[in-house]
Amino acid sequence: MSKKVLVVGSNVRNVASSARRAGYEVLAVARFVDSDLKIYCKEVHRFSSLKEAKEIAEELAERENAKVILTSSCETLKVKAELLCNDPKVSEKVCDKLNFYRTLEKAGIPYPELGDFGENTIMKPRIGGGGEEVRLGNEDRNGFIKQRFIDGIPCSVSLIVGREITPIAVNKMIVGWKELNAKGFRYAGNITPLDVSNEVRKEIEKIAIETVSLFDLLGSVGVDFILAEKPYVLEINPRFQGSLDTVEWSCDVNLFKMHVMAFEGKKVEKPKLKRVAIRAILFSPERVKVLDDLSGNPFYADIPNRGDVYEKDDPLVSILATKLEEVIRRKEIFMKYLSPIKQNL
Repeated sequence: MSKKVLVVGSNVRNVASSARRAGYEVLAVARFVDSDLKIYCKEVHRFSSLKEAKEIAEELAERENAKVILTSSCETLKVKAELLCNDPKVSEKVCDKLNFYRTLEKAGIPYPELGDFGENTIMKPRIGGGGEEVRLGNEDRNGFIKQRFIDGIPCSVSLIVGREITPIAVNKMIVGWKELNAKGFRYAGNITPLDVSNEVRKEIEKIAIETVSLFDLLGSVGVDFILAEKPYVLEINPRFQGSLDTVEWSCDVNLFKMHVMAFEGKKVEKPKLKRVAIRAILFSPERVKVLDDLSGNPFYADIPNRGDVYEKDDPLVSILATKLEEVIRRKEIFMKYLSPIKQNL
């Protein structure tokens, strides 16, 4: 197998880092070119549209003879290249929530029912992720689905799909954490592992395996849940997930290496949990300029470049910690490296 890989997606730093540590030469085509992404890559290109991402990826993959891994926001991008990820046509089937839920219904897998439930209705884009544009409401809107709102714990299962379907870790999802300036239902990171009983964890893993088995998936995939009186499936991520950092840190594993093993038909062993790991995404509270480069600081990832300007609500940086109080403390430290930009009236 070629030792060159090209990672394509909005934010690819975590995948690039894992691939580099697995011994691969890494190239990247990304929407966000963070300071630390450059550390792991031989070459990095920025894209501003999916059309541009496709063009750059195809040219780069051919020139470098690199296998392509499609990640966040690009999992359905039809790139003419040798892939080391799920086929975009397969990803389309699971990324379309309406079709996805119809498949779950036929299989008898629990999910929040579709329909208008009055004040207890949640609206979400039919295609999309990360909690973007998800909100409570029941008005009709083109491109959105309406679903019963279930109040519970957002969580996910990270799996490797190969000869067998192996659950690697169950994670708590951080959603709408105000201390991180994450509004509404916006995804803001993970805590691995999810703090539940073994019985509940095994039930979530069982449903995740049943869900993944309905689709022709391979490699690293994730299943998102809302955990209430029972686990309800929300969606599948047919690609590397945002929980990659915390899973690797919590379990002392390399998910990229496991991903490749699945494609090679090799058996993947379920790892043991070693520690609690947190990745928390800090969003910009206002328009700001970054005053310094914190690359190399082990407490931060997805680090912005010195001089970069971020708009309000843009993702700024990922904070890495083992306790929630550490997240808050490291947030306050990071804020000292930002300068507010006053808008001209």
